[in-house]
Amino acid sequence: MATTPKKDTPESGLLQDKPTPKAAQHGDHDRVVMASRRPDGSMDQINPEFIGDKEVALAGAREQLAVQAASAVDTAARGVSAGQGGSGEMAEPDPDVKALMDAQVEAVTAAESQAEREVRDLHQGLGG
Repeated sequence: MATTPKKDTPESGLLQDKPTPKAAQHGDHDRVVMASRRPDGSMDQINPEFIGDKEVALAGAREQLAVQAASAVDTAARGVSAGQGGSGEMAEPDPDVKALMDAQVEAVTAAESQAEREVRDLHQGLGG
């Protein structure tokens, strides 16, 4: 069985035995359709760029950040929930629940704006 011998690395330094800090700063980056997120909502990628259809990336980022933001508001006010009134219709939420719902709407709006900025600034086309 024949094998191809390993080529020596040219002096141009295309390959390196030990990565340098400079390579880490200017090296690889992540190309994503949908970002992974840290708990604070920031992206958990290395110098990310969005690829694929821009509208799909925007819709995904908006939904992801909106759900994460609303969940963060819920977590901050754990234990407060709205129930149904005696007639089976939704009762008016009490002031604490109303404040929670308003905070969620505000957080979702801010998250959607963040998603739009990220996709606008980092989208690089269809990734071809």
